[in-house]
Amino acid sequence: MSVSRALTKQEGSMAMPLNKDANDTLLQLRELLGNSSDFQSSAIQIGTSHGFLCTLTSMADAQSLMEKLHEPLKGSAASQLSVDSLQQLEQFRQEKLGVLAFAYAATVQEAAGQLLSGDALLIVDGVEQVLCITVGGMPTRAIEAPKNQKVIRGMQESFTESLETNISLIRRRLRNPLLRFESFMAGEETKTCISLAYLANAAEESLVSEFRLRLTNMRVKAIYDSSNVEEIISQNRSWFFPTLLSLERPDTAASALVEGKCVVIVDGSPFVLIGPAVYGNFFQSAGDYYVMPVLAMFMRLMRHVSLILSLFLPALYISVIYYHSEMVPTLLLYSISGQEQGSPFTTGVALVAMTLLFELLREAGTRVPSVLGQAVPIAGAIVLGQAAVEAGIVSSILLIVVAATELCGLLVPHYDFSSTVRLIRFGLLLLGAVLGVYGIFIGIALLTVHLVSLQSFGVPYLTPVAPMRPKAHRDMVFRAPLKNEDAS
Repeated sequence: MSVSRALTKQEGSMAMPLNKDANDTLLQLRELLGNSSDFQSSAIQIGTSHGFLCTLTSMADAQSLMEKLHEPLKGSAASQLSVDSLQQLEQFRQEKLGVLAFAYAATVQEAAGQLLSGDALLIVDGVEQVLCITVGGMPTRAIEAPKNQKVIRGMQESFTESLETNISLIRRRLRNPLLRFESFMAGEETKTCISLAYLANAAEESLVSEFRLRLTNMRVKAIYDSSNVEEIISQNRSWFFPTLLSLERPDTAASALVEGKCVVIVDGSPFVLIGPAVYGNFFQSAGDYYVMPVLAMFMRLMRHVSLILSLFLPALYISVIYYHSEMVPTLLLYSISGQEQGSPFTTGVALVAMTLLFELLREAGTRVPSVLGQAVPIAGAIVLGQAAVEAGIVSSILLIVVAATELCGLLVPHYDFSSTVRLIRFGLLLLGAVLGVYGIFIGIALLTVHLVSLQSFGVPYLTPVAPMRPKAHRDMVFRAPLKNEDAS
């Protein structure tokens, strides 16, 4: 579906058909665009026929426009060619502009849609449709190394804000004729282009249809990033857990397509969406497939253990100190009590305060200019933590608990899921402070029930644990070694 076709579908009855008078068509375009300062039109001559070449200078590169259109049109001006019908215009296009991507627009809205996409419009007097030529050539951000999902060994390319570039990055890794890309448009004001990618021989038709339905039914004013699309199409019944993967690595997207998943690419966003995404997918990293299977398995186990510690360590600490001190060895209990006696705050208040302080330092690290790097959060954690202990505000062991908790949370590869862990941690901390270990078990029960009820595009969120699918575990916790497949 082209940009202009999608625009026509959304505006429905407002579409104004074009007539054969080139001057009237130009006037309609100017009125629709409000005589915008970047709208440019120049008179052209194709043999005995005249018309106009229209572009948006902010969307079409002048050098590309000169090489691809002005030169061929200049050469045809002196000929005796007559272009006064759609068939003759198509014949002219095939002879002079055959290598360029094109589309025809039959309404003013279609023509404006193509113009806003960066195309040049060729309006010829006597022809009831406008020829839209893809010019391209506008500068875009170069392909760079991934910033959030880095690996030591492996591909060092990431998606960019260009939809065409992102499609190219996937096609370079999946040179399969069964790779499909379907176009959609969302946003009444932004007219954002969205592409749905899938492998026809791998993805189930029901899954593709569900993605297609949700993308078609989006009704919003504006779409600026893939996160806006994720919020709308995920239909997530959870306030916390993401049900779509947000990735910036083309190799991971290609791998997901081979596995039968769907990929949503949003123009203007360097992150693509992959679904369905279940619990175990958020513990997989692209680097797992570029190292030995044993090392990958070890790292995945470490991530699961780190998740458990990050969730429950503060809650266990406060519940044991408050309600179950008999579980702590005597010498360790004396050490903890001695340190806590000098603090003016209770253990619960100090633990919550230090946890919030570390969260503030984490957010400061994400907002600090890249020139400063991680110097501010690291220095802040060291200086503030040491100062708090020396001032007797908090104990050393409490600071160790908070620092270990934050460090374990960093091992989760995907930021969306690690942010979820940070939120749930405070709820478990509250339950542990009020009800002790019993409160923590209540929190675990509620969390389990919630996770079991979740689905991602019809797939249970805890797959392959619930429902149990033992064969799928080989690439969930473990990393199965690569083997030659039997060609027969």
